[in-house]
Amino acid sequence: MSRLRELLTRDSESELIPSTLYGRLIDSVRANLVGTNVVALRFGPDDIKGSSIDVPLNTADSINVMEIAEGAEFPKQQAAASSFNLKPVKYGMDIGITKEMIEDGLFGMVEWNIDQAGYAMAKKLDSLIWAQVEAGDTAASNTVSASTRVTIADLSEAVKNLRANDYNPDYLIVSPAVEDDLHNIDTFHEVDKLGTREVFQTGRIGRIMGMTVLVSSQVTANYAYVIDSRHAIVLAEKRPVTIEQYKQENADLVGIAVSARWKVRYLRDAANCVIQSS
Repeated sequence: MSRLRELLTRDSESELIPSTLYGRLIDSVRANLVGTNVVALRFGPDDIKGSSIDVPLNTADSINVMEIAEGAEFPKQQAAASSFNLKPVKYGMDIGITKEMIEDGLFGMVEWNIDQAGYAMAKKLDSLIWAQVEAGDTAASNTVSASTRVTIADLSEAVKNLRANDYNPDYLIVSPAVEDDLHNIDTFHEVDKLGTREVFQTGRIGRIMGMTVLVSSQVTANYAYVIDSRHAIVLAEKRPVTIEQYKQENADLVGIAVSARWKVRYLRDAANCVIQSS
C-alpha cells in the first residue's frame, strides 16, 4: 500500500501533509488595451479647475464667403460654436490584505494586488472609451450593418461615412472575430494588390485603406470601429489612477484604496463609425 493511500484510509491519528507555495504567482492573461491610442483630447487635473469642464466646439462651415456687388457692404459673418460639459465620475476599489497573507506569502502580496488593481482600472477606462465610440456612431447614424462577415465593401462604406463629413479615418479597431474575417479576405494577402503579406510573415495585420489596425477583446464581439482619432474621443481626468495604503488595526488588515475620476465622451460624433456583423 502506498504512503498516500495509507494516510487517506487508515483510522489512526492524522498526519500532516506539508505543501509548498511556489515563489512566483503565475499571472493571468490580459486583454490588449488600446483605447487611449485614439483619445483626441485629454484634460488633466490642472485643466479642470472645479468639478467639471466645458468643452467648446467650433461649428464646421459656419462662415460663408459671398459674392459682393460693387459698392455694397460686406455681409457680416461670425463663426458659430457649441459646447458640452464633462464632469468626472469617481471609479475605484478597496483591496483588503491581512497581515497573515503578507507574513506567510512567498511573493509580494501587496505589490501584486496593486499591479492587478492598476490593470483593472486601465481595463475600465478602455471600456469607457469604446462605449463612447459606439455612442458617437449612434448619434451620427454612421453604423454599417455587415452580414455574417466583415467585407471590403463594409470597410469602404465606413470610410465613406467619415470622409463624407470631412474626417480622415486613421484607426481600425477590431474584435478577434472581425480579425478572423480580415484574415480570410484574399486581397490583403496578395502582393500585386493593395494589401499586405504581414499577416503571414508576422501574424499581424498592417494598414488597411490607410488605417492602422488594432485588435482587442475589449471591442464588442463582431464589431469593428473606424475612427478619426484626431476628433473622436475626449477624456477629462480630474484624478489619475491613485493608490493609497492604510491600516485597519482592529481587523489586522492592510487596505489599498485605488481610485480615479474620469469622464469620457465622444468629441465629434461623426468621427466615429461602427461596423456590426452578425
